[in-house]
Amino acid sequence: MTSDLLQARVTVLEERLLQYAARAVGTGEAFAGDGAAAAGSGGGDGDGPDAQAPDVRPTGREADDGDLGDCGDLGDCSEPGHCGGADSLAHVEREFGLSGIERDLLVVCVLPELSTVCGAACRVLTGAAPASRPTVAVALGVLGLTPAQGVTRGLLRTGGPLLGSGLVRYENPEAPYPDRLLRVPDRLLDFLVGAPQPASATGGGPLRVLPDGPGLAADEDVQHLAGLLSRSGTGSLYVRDDIDGRALPAACAALRELGRVPLLVAPEDIEDGPADLPAVLAEAVLQARLLGGGVIVPVFTPPDGPAGSVLRVVLRTLERARLPLLVYGDEEWDAEAWGTAPTVSGDVSAASRGESAVSRGEGKAGAPGREPLNAAAAPLVDRARRTAALHGGTFGPDEARSLARHCAARHLGRLARRIRPQVAWGDLVVPEAVRERLDMLAFRIRHREQVLGEWRLRRGGGRGWGATALFAGESGTGKTMAAEALAGELGVDLFTVSLPSVVSKYIGETEKNLERIFRAAESLGGVILFDEADAMFAKRGAVRDANDRYANLQSGYLLQRLEAFGGLAVLTTNLRSHMDGAFTRRFDEVIEFDSPGPDVRARLWRKFLGDTLADRCDIDRIATEFPIAGGSIRASVETAAFAAAAAGRTVSTEDLLHAVEVEYRKQGRLFDRP
Repeated sequence: MTSDLLQARVTVLEERLLQYAARAVGTGEAFAGDGAAAAGSGGGDGDGPDAQAPDVRPTGREADDGDLGDCGDLGDCSEPGHCGGADSLAHVEREFGLSGIERDLLVVCVLPELSTVCGAACRVLTGAAPASRPTVAVALGVLGLTPAQGVTRGLLRTGGPLLGSGLVRYENPEAPYPDRLLRVPDRLLDFLVGAPQPASATGGGPLRVLPDGPGLAADEDVQHLAGLLSRSGTGSLYVRDDIDGRALPAACAALRELGRVPLLVAPEDIEDGPADLPAVLAEAVLQARLLGGGVIVPVFTPPDGPAGSVLRVVLRTLERARLPLLVYGDEEWDAEAWGTAPTVSGDVSAASRGESAVSRGEGKAGAPGREPLNAAAAPLVDRARRTAALHGGTFGPDEARSLARHCAARHLGRLARRIRPQVAWGDLVVPEAVRERLDMLAFRIRHREQVLGEWRLRRGGGRGWGATALFAGESGTGKTMAAEALAGELGVDLFTVSLPSVVSKYIGETEKNLERIFRAAESLGGVILFDEADAMFAKRGAVRDANDRYANLQSGYLLQRLEAFGGLAVLTTNLRSHMDGAFTRRFDEVIEFDSPGPDVRARLWRKFLGDTLADRCDIDRIATEFPIAGGSIRASVETAAFAAAAAGRTVSTEDLLHAVEVEYRKQGRLFDRP
């Protein structure tokens, strides 16, 4: 045994149990085991659990909450923590707040697990229902108390330190109170008599001990969390995490700073809601308290889902336990949905968070340094981090971003089309005024670190660090091409979303679809192009029915989400006159893509044909006489090229004129050949 206090109490209480058994069998000699039990089985005065316990207390001393005998050189072992953190019984006494007599009652219950002679003594004393464990009457009798006195003192009350904490359990709770058999769980027995090393004591269940790993946590983060945990005491603390993943290593280091063993809940072990969930959680709480631990719980699941309902039970159970509880996730805490309210709530560290904000130039107003995880990737990224931490490794921000981008791209693929830009900035043929506004959009993204960070030109109203633009113009005037060129210039992908495709007839589904798109785009850092924006931003009229009301709500949600977006969002429309002016004034840039004039059309014809073919055709005449948009010019060049290839010759002016005629017919226009 490693516990000096346990050894001392076992020596004293084992002698008293054997004396009690000897009195019960009517022999004047010390109880020696089953032989003595057989000799006295015929009965005698005082036999059975209901007999008055023999007075084996020290002479002239009444049983109280102190010790029941001499502890040798240990001094006053009833004082919690007297024997230090390395003494297992002293730790149990201190952690669970046991009085001296409650501690000794616990040791009496442990005796049959340590000695066959003590087990035989219990079999004699249990009478009609022999068992190797003590009943309530027997255990109290060893301490010189009757069951009635035990009730008066509340030694085995349901919510008391022994029963309520799971240190002692009834084997037959349906039996009368004096006849209920008492036992200790195997986990407690292993802890008391074995080497109390956390790493070897975890066993199964949802808790995992976090080892000391590479120091990813900044000192200011650790001190910040340690201070919050100190203020919360044994309450709960919620911390918002981001893609950098500082919450887990900082929480682990902060608990160790406070002398606690960091224990991590593995949600995947309990997300299916095992039938014995209460028993599993009771065992986990006992384990945590035996180890002197603090519990860390990751929350990356919606509270209204199946896994969320199980996690709510876990959180409520841990919150009721007298343990430091640290919960972390990537969303604001919803106390109503989760059914628990943390004592303290906050981010990991304001200082380090501010530094990362400037370096990335991302985040939302009020929390500029938070680069959030998208909802689809968050559980996978967190699980990868936890797996690495449990094995003493790391899963850094770069790996997290890579996994998040992969998940976001796959998730976004259901709602948007991903385009890797093929249009260079120099390939864009637009009027000079349009190019200037496009340049300004790129400047807003490139220089936001300086303007919004270093110069501290903060935006009010919850606006993010991104930019929004409306591209208005007829079909084929280059709106999509300009968005693709912008994405290429910024070195990111373009995600095109058709708003009518994400609008749902079911209430709330449209907003959910839009939120998935924005969260995925924030993780990927791409440009979002919302096509046909007039479908949602049409002029608002009187609310005549529920459809009108919810259409207005959807428009308002999209506008607010656009303003909070941390990247570049572009909306296009062919019908700007149909859009509400209250919406258009909220965009950072509104760029009109008018039908190109003769000089721009000539540049477009030459761009698409190439210098060699253009020199052989009368481009200036065609550009002057046929006012068509850039998209139609591209289509005309392709039609002419295929016709020339089929005839086995190069493109001629006649081929181009025929292709323009085809475009006119597609548009329902009258073609007048010169």
